[in-house]
Amino acid sequence: MLIIGLTGGIGTGKTEVTHVLRELGAVVFESDKVAHSSYEPGTEAHGLIVSRFGDGVLDESGSIDRKHLGKTVFSDPARRLELEEIVWPATRKLTLALLENEEKRGTEIVVVEVPKLFESGWDQIADVVWTVESPQGEINKRVEQRSGLGRAETDARVAAQLTREERVARADQMIENDGTLEELRAQVSRIWELFPK
Repeated sequence: MLIIGLTGGIGTGKTEVTHVLRELGAVVFESDKVAHSSYEPGTEAHGLIVSRFGDGVLDESGSIDRKHLGKTVFSDPARRLELEEIVWPATRKLTLALLENEEKRGTEIVVVEVPKLFESGWDQIADVVWTVESPQGEINKRVEQRSGLGRAETDARVAAQLTREERVARADQMIENDGTLEELRAQVSRIWELFPK
């Protein structure tokens, strides 16, 4: 089974690329979604997050309030690292179980989308790595529209990741998302066709 690690900075269009890959028939696991399930109430990670960050990170239902937690950790690098030390191992464990299941099913290619793939060492589980990149102006516009984050919050999240140059230097393939959705779809399709199915 071939594992493609898909990465890229905040607001570069990784989600759009995963939509295109699914349309092309790929099995895609998004690490953010796996991460969210890794700290649902009752999990070990949920208990660790509450003990480290306090009850203030919980919503009324007892779930982690991701928006509130995000504001806390992205304004303080030390706190962000504390959270990553809890969430990354839990997410990796769940993802490896999902990959094992796909291998048993006979799936030939799986895409694992991980925003901080290199920083977290997840490139070690990928056979090839693709990075999605975009011009900074486009990134700011997308993040503001999608998340309602201001420029300072966006800049803090960008600063918490590797630079575009670092990702491109370490990736096997770069997808430049600087045009229309149709252009992005065509670009991803061309790359996808290089892999035997």
